[in-house]
Amino acid sequence: MVGVERPRVKAALAFALAAACARSQTEQMVTHVEVLTALARKGVDLVASRRLTAESLPELTYPFERAGVFAREARAAGRTQPAALDAFELLLARYRDFLDALDRVRRTERGEAARAALAETLGAVEVAGQRVRATLAPG
Repeated sequence: MVGVERPRVKAALAFALAAACARSQTEQMVTHVEVLTALARKGVDLVASRRLTAESLPELTYPFERAGVFAREARAAGRTQPAALDAFELLLARYRDFLDALDRVRRTERGEAARAALAETLGAVEVAGQRVRATLAPG
């Protein structure tokens, strides 16, 4: 079907594959955003209830590490919207700050005091996530 005689078919196939890769990366980015923002909220709940320990921190750090790998690969491949990738990398920075605060607060606070101590960094993660979604929104 795709032979030397059919350059238009080859061009159409290449275009379709490129579009599928870009859409796939967009979908992956959205998934990372959803996971990181949900885990940030869960982290606050775990600290407030004194159920977050050093041993359970990888539950919150592993998805962050995977998102970092995704960002580096997307940047190297050059197939992701630069504005979306910049916003995504800002989300990663905000999530890293959140993890640092979470680890500090889990040692000293609980209940509403823990929620209050984490409110600013959680808010920064949520705002950064909204920015990524906005850069990916059509229109």
